[in-house]
Amino acid sequence: MRKALMLAAASALVLSACQPADATTDTPYEAAEAVDASAAATESADTAAARAPQALIKTTPPAIASTAPEVAPLSPAPLAPIARIAYAFSYVMSVPSDRGAELMSRHEYACVTAGPGLCQVVSANADWASRSPGGRLELRGQPEWINRFRAGLAVDAQNAGGRLEEALTEGEDVTGGIDAAATGAKTTASLAERIRELQRRSGGTLAQRLEIERQLADLQRQYDAQQLQLKALNDRVQSARLTLEYREGGVLGANSPTRPVARALSDAFGLSMGMLAVLITAGSVLLPVAVIGGAVWWAVVRRRKPAPTTAA
Repeated sequence: MRKALMLAAASALVLSACQPADATTDTPYEAAEAVDASAAATESADTAAARAPQALIKTTPPAIASTAPEVAPLSPAPLAPIARIAYAFSYVMSVPSDRGAELMSRHEYACVTAGPGLCQVVSANADWASRSPGGRLELRGQPEWINRFRAGLAVDAQNAGGRLEEALTEGEDVTGGIDAAATGAKTTASLAERIRELQRRSGGTLAQRLEIERQLADLQRQYDAQQLQLKALNDRVQSARLTLEYREGGVLGANSPTRPVARALSDAFGLSMGMLAVLITAGSVLLPVAVIGGAVWWAVVRRRKPAPTTAA
């Protein structure tokens, strides 16, 4: 390419030398500059042409076929079946004997004032005057109310000068029993309906009709029993049982280091009072005997005493 340009420039110089003198011509220096400019333009054009494919290669990423397999979107896992569980809670509190009756009465009153729709007292018994004072309270109520109530038992025991000793939660899964009772009741009702359809048909002896009536009566009793069982299981799930046991605490608590001394003093006082009671009982029995014996002795002695003699 450069040789061709140089030959063209030389041809232009030769032609310019052959032109007339009055014509406007370029000087040798101007012709040389034109040749250099043409060469520079040609070189820049070649350089641009050479760089253009490289730029195209850099800017245009090659199309690579994707061989990775398409991953299907994960479907959400199914939720676990909700079990129907009947809960029972048991709490043991140790409180001083003089505060235990008050705490138990306050808990019982809270259940009664909540109403039968939220809480019911199943049983309550207490003996705070015996050698082992204590009490027991059993409640049944709505699970939400029972949970709120038992959340404050530890604070109640601390406010009464005691503490919460034990807390037990038991749950019984009655899902299988509920499903079995519901399925059995449905099957019994379906069978009774089929027998009624046979009863509506004409024909049959009296004995056959009586047999059908007997079977219908048996199926009805079975259906009623299954419905009662289903209702009992549902009631257990819809309610919770709470058992509260109150034991003597304070200085006579089971874990107190002063318990042996306090128990010994209590036993000594009890023995002293027992002996005093025995003496009082014995005195009440012997006193009348002593009075009667003293009176009899005094009478006998007085009779044996000789009469005074008079002087002659």
